[in-house]
Amino acid sequence: MKKLIFVMAFAVITLMSVWAEKGDMGLGVQFDYATKHSLPGLGLQFQVEPVSHFRIAPEFIYYFKNDNVSAYNLNLNLHYLIQTGGAGFYIYPLAGFSYAHFTSDVGLNIDNTWNRFGANVGCGAEYRISNSKLSFYTEQRFQILKDCNQSVTCLGMKYSF
Repeated sequence: MKKLIFVMAFAVITLMSVWAEKGDMGLGVQFDYATKHSLPGLGLQFQVEPVSHFRIAPEFIYYFKNDNVSAYNLNLNLHYLIQTGGAGFYIYPLAGFSYAHFTSDVGLNIDNTWNRFGANVGCGAEYRISNSKLSFYTEQRFQILKDCNQSVTCLGMKYSF
């Protein structure tokens, strides 16, 4: 299962980089916090803007173990960029799909794992530093998963290329 997920993620990133030859692309690193099990995590987000104002953002988040629960998420979100105020500041609604994998080692040394497919709904803000390829961003989203809805907060930094 892990190999299949890795191959699918690699294929999506490869296809998007070929598709977006003329669009803006970026790679971000982020700190995440998921509320369901109070899990802090680190993420990697690839962003591509194939058409003006629309951005596709696949991401991988690894959550650190807390209270015997660890997890990772694969997300594929769509952002609609809205420039506000001065140059370089954007807000965006986001919507997308999510795959969540949870592992719990509570009990009689029995490894309990469960997988969930779901949806993401939320918003974000980005500040592009002038005369630089660096941006700072934050996102707040609600992850709708069977038996495991949660809020996810993200703070990150992106390099555009």
